[in-house]
Amino acid sequence: MKAELNITLIARGCAITGDMVVDHGISCFGLLDGGIISTQGLLHIGEGGLIKGTAQGEHVRIDGRVDGDVHARGSLEINGQVSGDIFYCGTIRLGPRAALNGTLKRVARMLTIEAQTEQKQGAVADARPSDSASGERVESNVTDISRVIA
Repeated sequence: MKAELNITLIARGCAITGDMVVDHGISCFGLLDGGIISTQGLLHIGEGGLIKGTAQGEHVRIDGRVDGDVHARGSLEINGQVSGDIFYCGTIRLGPRAALNGTLKRVARMLTIEAQTEQKQGAVADARPSDSASGERVESNVTDISRVIA
């Protein structure tokens, strides 16, 4: 049986506004004005690709540009530009064209993504709107993607 390869491609000339969460690999050669999380596989920011937000993934390769923090649980390879803090726990490789403007921090695997997501998720959960008349919380039927991304 042949294994399926799941990957999302953001092509050159494509611009996406908002946050993305995928459970497979992703290659970005366009513009993503928001954060991106790839829970499995490779998160690749190709040449000409630009992420204006946080980039989080298992294996991260940056040949383009990220204006935001980068979180890598496994391997991290940078041949492009990063303007933000970098958190990694596996291996890191900086290529000859790597340009970093921020801090580089090696952290425990659980601190690369999961712990920050839980902390901020709790803050979002506590900030749910309340009914002004009764003071009770109003549950929304709309999923707030920022709980996952933020």
